[in-house]
Parts: sequence; C-alpha cells; structure tokens
Amino acid sequence: MTRTLLSLVLKALQKITCIGLLLWPLPAFSLVVDGLYDAAIQVEDQSPEQMLRAKKMGLAQVLVKVTGQTQSLTHPKVRAALRNPESYLQRFSFGTELLKNGQPQAVIELAFDSLQVDQLIRESGHFIWGKDRAGVLVWLVEDTQGIRQIVNDNRHPMVAQIMSQAHLRGMPLLWPLLDLEDQLSINAGDLWGVFRDTITRASSRYQADAVLVGLMFQDSQKLWRVDWNFWLDDVEQKWSSQGTDIAVLVEPLEDRLAASLVEKFALDTGAESLNDEARKSAILRIDQVTQVGDYVEIQAMLQTIAGIQKVQLHSAKGTTLEFRIFAQSNLAQVKSVIDLKRRLQAVEGTDIVALDQSLDLGINLVWHYQWN
Repeated sequence: MTRTLLSLVLKALQKITCIGLLLWPLPAFSLVVDGLYDAAIQVEDQSPEQMLRAKKMGLAQVLVKVTGQTQSLTHPKVRAALRNPESYLQRFSFGTELLKNGQPQAVIELAFDSLQVDQLIRESGHFIWGKDRAGVLVWLVEDTQGIRQIVNDNRHPMVAQIMSQAHLRGMPLLWPLLDLEDQLSINAGDLWGVFRDTITRASSRYQADAVLVGLMFQDSQKLWRVDWNFWLDDVEQKWSSQGTDIAVLVEPLEDRLAASLVEKFALDTGAESLNDEARKSAILRIDQVTQVGDYVEIQAMLQTIAGIQKVQLHSAKGTTLEFRIFAQSNLAQVKSVIDLKRRLQAVEGTDIVALDQSLDLGINLVWHYQWN
C-alpha cells in the first residue's frame, strides 16, 4: 500500500455515511455498524485504470473498517491482496452521489466477500472487529486564553477531524447534546479538572460503553496540545499529543482508541486451535423471557454475533431460557460483545461454572442475564 493510496483512502472514507457511527441524539440502544464490507468510491469514468484504482481503494477501506487499524494495510499479505482486489470482490454497480456543490458525481459501489476478507485478516495476524461495536461518548473542552468551552459542533476543526478518523475505522462515537440536562449536570471546569465521578454521572444518560475526555489548548509557542483521558470499564488510559496541525494530533489518538476497543471486543478467531468443544462453549442463562417473540429475537440476535458459530436452546424453565453457544474464538471476547447488547442486562456476581452431563461436555461456564 503506497502512501498515495492510503491518503486517497483516508479522503474517501471521510465521505462515507455509515449508520450509527457518529451520533448526537438521545441514547442509542444498539450500536451496530452496517456496511463493513461495502465501499463507495468516486470515479471519473469506467476505464480499466479507474476501475482497478477504485477496487484497490474499496478493499483498503473495508480492511481498515473490519480491523479498526490503518496499520493493517502495511502487512505483506494485505499489500499483496491489494494488488489483486478482484479476488475479494463479490459484486459492484455504478451510481451517483451529490457533492457539496450540488453536482452529481459518479461512484462505483463495491461489496466484498466477508469470508475471504476475514480469512485475509486472520492470515495477516489481525483481529476481526464485528459489527457490534462499543459506543464511545466524547467530551471535548477547548481553552482559549483561559476561557473554557465544551465543544460538540461538527464544524469545529477538532470535532471534524475526530469524526473523519472515526469514519475510517467504523468506530461509533456519541457526542453530548449540551442541552439543559447536560448544563445542569456538568460544566467545562468539571471536565478540565477530570472529576471522574461528575463526568460518569453526566455520561450515564447516553448509555455509552466508554468515555473519552479531551482537553485542548495552545501553549505559548502556539502549538496545539491535547490531553486525553479514556475510560473503558474500570481501566483509565491517558494520552497527550502536541503539534501545529490539529489533523496530526487526532490520528494517533484514534489509533490508540481503536486499538483499546479492538483488544477488548474484536475476535481473534485464529488464536486458539481447541479440539475440546466444552472449552469453546458456554451456557447463556436469560431470565424474564415472557413472550415467544422474545425467544425468536434472542435467537436471531445471538446468531448474528461475530465469533459465535452455533446457538442451541439448552433448556426452558418458566421465564428462564438457557442457550448453549459455541464460539469460534476466545470466549471472553465473545462475552464482551454479548455485553454490548442493550436488551441483555448482566446479573452481577452470578456467572458460574456448572456440571452438565446432558451433552457429555463436563464443566460449563454459565453467563447470567436478564432480558429487558
């Protein structure tokens, strides 16, 4: 992958509209990123040269979205695949999109084969980041000569850059509404002081899976500096960046942010070669399932989670259902993805290990949830 092609990919990805990636509304109940294996690339004509260029860019876009990492494009196997993108292409069609000036622009819409793309990712040693993704709430404060202001306007250069880089990786971001409720619960000073309890309470209404706090200012040398605090579960990470160009400050942030999310939620389907079926399976116990439609919804939901190979109804007692799930990858990673499902509320302190003789699978891990 040349620097020129990577630059073109970055610019093209800024134009992608991907449902659920960047949100300002009230809390989302599911952050599912669709179109991970699709791309739309602008073309000037239908010449072979333009077609090949578009297919290369499209495959590069898809690989970055599915891995969450721009560095995935530098692997030798990926570089070789980008020279022959037709091998991964499932179908394509031509269409048009309107530019900002209202003029139509020809595009080629590409759909790549998910199985082949995933295989390429596994062979290159990267994780597969499924479409169920953690939502990150972003609080951004700008200090201008001692005046501090919370920023969420997508016309602000830092917000625009954060949005652009998040699009590149298919990373869902939530931005605060800054409405009366927010104004009563938090202010710029609370964020600048990184008062975690206050920030956590103010963030709870958005039901985000992680919180990112950015503090930006210019120093005496007119260099931009941004200090970042990122909270995922009970783990806090801190980063700082400095430079004259805001764009340069954001890309390293997004790389580290995506890396943290990928480490927890992406699926390493090649990490284990387990022959013991029990070590790749778990019982999912779900209380308060009162309708037949709930059962159908749960079954469908589990079957669409990346990393789950098979789902079986294990038992049904009253309003409690137990499903056995068979994983293709690390069980802890699969559980992290299940925990993202808003309708499944974990019952704290009740995940247990149980003896199951019905399928001769010995000791089983039991994950306990309540259906909301």
